[in-house]
Amino acid sequence: MSHTRRAIFSVAVANGLLLFGYGLSLPFFTVYLISRQGLSAAMAGLIIALSAMSRSVSSAIAGELSDVFGRKNLMLWGLAAEIAAMLALALCMEYGLQTGWMLLCYFLTAFFGAVFRPVSNAWVSDNTTPRQRVKAFGIIRVGINLGWALGPAAGGFLVRWSYSYAFYFTALAYALVVLYLQRVLRDDSAAAKSRSRRPQFVSLLLSLKDMRLAKICLYVLLITAVNAQLVVGLSIHCNTYLHMPEYYIGWFFTINGLAVVFLQYHASVLITRMRLTTAMLIGCVLYALGYGSVGFFGSFAPIAFGVLLAAVGELIVNPVEQTLTSNIASPQTRGRYLGMIMVFYNMGSSLGFFAAGWLGQYVAPVYLPGPWLIIGAVAVLAGLGFFALRKNLTDEEDGKFTAPVPIKKDTVTLH
Repeated sequence: MSHTRRAIFSVAVANGLLLFGYGLSLPFFTVYLISRQGLSAAMAGLIIALSAMSRSVSSAIAGELSDVFGRKNLMLWGLAAEIAAMLALALCMEYGLQTGWMLLCYFLTAFFGAVFRPVSNAWVSDNTTPRQRVKAFGIIRVGINLGWALGPAAGGFLVRWSYSYAFYFTALAYALVVLYLQRVLRDDSAAAKSRSRRPQFVSLLLSLKDMRLAKICLYVLLITAVNAQLVVGLSIHCNTYLHMPEYYIGWFFTINGLAVVFLQYHASVLITRMRLTTAMLIGCVLYALGYGSVGFFGSFAPIAFGVLLAAVGELIVNPVEQTLTSNIASPQTRGRYLGMIMVFYNMGSSLGFFAAGWLGQYVAPVYLPGPWLIIGAVAVLAGLGFFALRKNLTDEEDGKFTAPVPIKKDTVTLH
């Protein structure tokens, strides 16, 4: 196995541990706010939405800083700050402090938690060729979803014992990631070797003058709002209207994660044989079919099948959107571009969380399948937008190669 491939697997392992820790606690925060703090579904959705907006700001800052100061440092410092905020949140829950303090710690957790993803994505792009990127991001997604498959399943039982202890265990998992990355990962990016450029946050905003990036950002926002229904919309639907136990919700998350773990490699191989924009259309349609059907069912098995369909859409969409963005960026602006994508990713999550709360409170009582039909329509709209983007891309940017590209070896050196 080449140094590059081993390093990609190291980042995948780190992402897996992070998502395992995340799954132990944070997906159940919506249920905690409603069942333990007495908040309405709409108010809980608004709080989760505001936290996602804080992640948008953090993603933009992290992407730009990683182009200047290097990838590894930003990853480690961001995780360290998130651990501190997570421990503070757990203490607030354990000792019953005022809701305001708890929410402040939650927002800080969300802010610092958004640093790792855009920076690690930029690190992956630095160390892969355009042709390798779909598979590389696919490997990352396997790690993420393995953690996502295991974390919520364990968390569903853990929160029945103690919500605060679930957050303590999350902090512990994150601390293990810091120690692991400090030991195994090196940063050979241009930014790590040179401090010649300063952060340029105005240029960060002006990057949206690149209409290709602007369009990708818009469609990412839409499809991420759809994906956000897994965390908030499904929790509200199953807990409030179907009265399913919390561990059922955890199993839905697990099904989503396991689908990606077992199918991601095969999907990545298929994606390399088609244009990226075509793959995005297929993925978005699968999202529409999966989530659009949820509202028509009232038992575990058919809802689980809808979640499975949406998961197949996710394993196509996520690595391809990262690859498209990397392909149109220059080596000097990869962090900036991938950070901007994460801005809209988190804005989409924010929009999706808020919409889930609003739809769950005001539309579902009138027509239970209504929220899910609206979500399905948004997914189709995003897919058509991605498909239309092909006329603005070169063949190579859109994943169509006319000749084999040599494998890039020994890009990364491990300790």
